[in-house]
Amino acid sequence: VKKGESVDGLALVSAMWARYCQGTTATGETIAPNDGDWEQLHAAAMDAKKEPLIWLDSLPHVYGELGTNPVFRQAFSDALKSIEEKGVEGAMQQYIDANSEDGPAVATV
Repeated sequence: VKKGESVDGLALVSAMWARYCQGTTATGETIAPNDGDWEQLHAAAMDAKKEPLIWLDSLPHVYGELGTNPVFRQAFSDALKSIEEKGVEGAMQQYIDANSEDGPAVATV
């Protein structure tokens, strides 16, 4: 961030973690609690569905100074909204397309 380099990839991975901590897969299957802090993570992730920045604000011990950086905050918010709108695969494809030197990539699943 300090060098002015893109934080979009880091923001996307962080948003994917937040989505995971919502506790259900894209198909609606339950993700079993698997972290000692699951209650906090799950609560923050559920609140972040309406206000993405709650995730960063709830985890200052994880994100530290990065979590207060306006550039990262905006990238994270955009990434989580993209995941909510397009799903994880769609958000990943959008990231790949935006960062490919050869233009939009076609991912096969």
